[in-house]
Amino acid sequence: MGMITVRAVTPADNVAPLLSRAIDHTASGQYAAALSIFAAVYKYVPLEKYPQGLSSYGLCLSRIERKNKLGAELCERAMLLQPGDASHRANLVRLYAAARLRRRAIEVLEKGLGRVRRDARLLQVRDEIGYRKSPSLRFLPRTHPLNKIYSRCAKLLVTPLTLDAVAALWR
Repeated sequence: MGMITVRAVTPADNVAPLLSRAIDHTASGQYAAALSIFAAVYKYVPLEKYPQGLSSYGLCLSRIERKNKLGAELCERAMLLQPGDASHRANLVRLYAAARLRRRAIEVLEKGLGRVRRDARLLQVRDEIGYRKSPSLRFLPRTHPLNKIYSRCAKLLVTPLTLDAVAALWR
């Protein structure tokens, strides 16, 4: 894999295609290549002027240089500047999960899913980190018989009641 060199970016350059390429590199897992582009762009361009790449830049900083705190700050700043873009929240969840801060990752994910239920990026990151909903009775372990029975009864209340559904629950 060859190293990508990026010349210094001046404000007169068209920054949007460079940021788009860096965001694509980040999405495909090429964090080192994306980091070099982000570093060149944000060295000369104010962060607030082009917030679409901030969370990807933060994720790259976390993955390559292990700057988790700075990466999380960049993701949070991007979320403030572009609150409707769920990719920033998804990148923050990925950052926390990679930094082994699972509780924070889940908090950010649940808050995002509470705001935008069916966003594809948040659902994808939920699957990536292996998120499972907490058990119905949180004070008991997931494998406890009362939790299993309670969740089966909850399914009965949500789905239409048929004889096949009742038989399937008790198998």
